[in-house]
Amino acid sequence: MKKYVLFIIIFAILSISQICFGLATEQIGPNSSLGHETGSQPSWPKGIYEITNLDSREYSIWVNGNENFYFNGDVEEINEMINLFSKVAIRDHVVQILSDKGTTKTFGGVEIGYNVRLQLVEGIALFMTREEQRESLPLEPCLSILTGGDNSIIEKLKWPDNIIIEKFIPEIPVKSKMQQPKRDYYYGLLEFADGSPSQEFVSGVKSRITLWQKDVNDGINIGDVNNKGYFTILLSEVELANLKTGKMWLTCTIANYLTEAKKTDQKFPVEMLVKEKEKAESVKVAGLPYYYGRILFEDGSPAIADSSIWKGSEIHVDFSYAGMGHIDSEGYFKVFFTPEQYKKAQESKERKNIYVPTGPNSGRAMHTFPVTELSQDKSKAGVVKIPRPVPPKQELSTVKSKVGKQIPGFEKIKSADFQPEQAKDKPLLVCFWDIDQRPSRQYILDLEKNKVVLEGKNIQVLIIHAGTKVENEVKHWIQENKVSIASGIIEGEPYDTLLTWGARGLPWLVLTDDKHVITKAGFNIDELADMK
Repeated sequence: MKKYVLFIIIFAILSISQICFGLATEQIGPNSSLGHETGSQPSWPKGIYEITNLDSREYSIWVNGNENFYFNGDVEEINEMINLFSKVAIRDHVVQILSDKGTTKTFGGVEIGYNVRLQLVEGIALFMTREEQRESLPLEPCLSILTGGDNSIIEKLKWPDNIIIEKFIPEIPVKSKMQQPKRDYYYGLLEFADGSPSQEFVSGVKSRITLWQKDVNDGINIGDVNNKGYFTILLSEVELANLKTGKMWLTCTIANYLTEAKKTDQKFPVEMLVKEKEKAESVKVAGLPYYYGRILFEDGSPAIADSSIWKGSEIHVDFSYAGMGHIDSEGYFKVFFTPEQYKKAQESKERKNIYVPTGPNSGRAMHTFPVTELSQDKSKAGVVKIPRPVPPKQELSTVKSKVGKQIPGFEKIKSADFQPEQAKDKPLLVCFWDIDQRPSRQYILDLEKNKVVLEGKNIQVLIIHAGTKVENEVKHWIQENKVSIASGIIEGEPYDTLLTWGARGLPWLVLTDDKHVITKAGFNIDELADMK
């Protein structure tokens, strides 16, 4: 089958203990069809990328850290996947056997068949699964083989000794040498030695707990530290015994997302683990050597977005390696680099990295904070001043009705055949229109047909063009269609004029009384026939 690739990114509303905004991405086809590889993620266990990069991959989807890879492989390819999976740096190498026929759908509704699925949970999904002790998602990568009703393929598969087989097809006579051990939850608590707030654990860092064992180079991430310094891990009796004898040990890595855990990181004493969270006593860890910067508005005030205007959006800065820096009440932010990361960041080409709100829950990088302006001495932090973000325009469709209000006037309306005095002590009928819209053009033609009737009712009629066409083009159309109604155009950007008149769209009719108080707005032109 010919393979092809497609990347799609969409915004989705996801629920992970609360409603939040997140990204969903998909890729159709394997990396080889891209022309370049999509690389491994820093948080992935060692060895997992080799599986995701196989040419038998048909599709993958990522949603807030819950990632699934779908493959369509023959016996040889499935055996290769099982062998690679057995070498991944995780504790339990679980392979499920299902009788289902594997099918999934892309964002566009295209159905894709598969017979192997790799589920990999990371990021916020993994953190919340651990934090809330959920069983709905696997804490470690899991491989599923789907027979589609043909169980003969299972007889041809080879099983390394460390594979744990979970059968959901009772009649298949295959049994693994390994069984998944029973594990209990244990809790620990970290606290900075300098007494800084526990909330520091989520200020641009990804603090985590790693399990190590002698003669094995790769550690296993088994816990993440929350914003109060607590972590939750699962341990079996054997693992707990090995921790007590020193065959295994736990380390605390207090660093950013891209910093790898090391065997030499600070150890967490096994005797400080407890089964009741509220009984956890803190273990002191060294604070981080943060880099500081400051962002102000041009008037010298802290660059903090007005939450009443920019709902769900904020001004923040983002650096390679260090990630996001949030601005405090004085305009300062702090980020963390390792010495090696800081050197690389200095050598990198400058880019726009100060994100400014452009709408609800959205923003864009519009200004630059140079890495060279950062300082580990807060009093010497560099300052970048930026203009205040321009408030978003209110959607015309959400404008409140102006019925009962006086008309705003004609200051920005240019007309050669209409003067406000013409409407003195007369009801006024105004039609905002756009020559590029067929309904607008039809409204103007219908008004022309009703001109005599409206004049007989002493109603002054005015049509005001609010589109993008130049004045000469509008005049030409009016003349060509023999429209004799008084007309005008909005000078400059029409948005403000439409907003003040309460026009929620085009075409838009506004009727006033003889005092020019709006009595009716946004009605259909067919209703003119019923006017008295």
